[in-house]
Amino acid sequence: MNSTIIKLLPGSRSIVQLLDSSASMSLIQRELLKAKLSYTALAKAAGVASSTVSNIATGTTRRPQLETVIKLLGALGWVITAQRKPGDEK
Repeated sequence: MNSTIIKLLPGSRSIVQLLDSSASMSLIQRELLKAKLSYTALAKAAGVASSTVSNIATGTTRRPQLETVIKLLGALGWVITAQRKPGDEK
């Protein structure tokens, strides 16, 4: 899959398209590494195992599930929204 990242500034009106891709992985790794929380605290806030957070941050996990990325970004203060693609109404 391809991913377009327009800007990566949390708290701004930037748009990040999260797809199961290396761009999503780069985003979550960068956010985890600059977080002011321990991996344990972040894991608890996100509802995932602390080993999951550590494995993603260090690159041991190369393709985390999108659900996990969304949970972690939410715990880091990102607002996650979803939008149906134009013309994809069913």
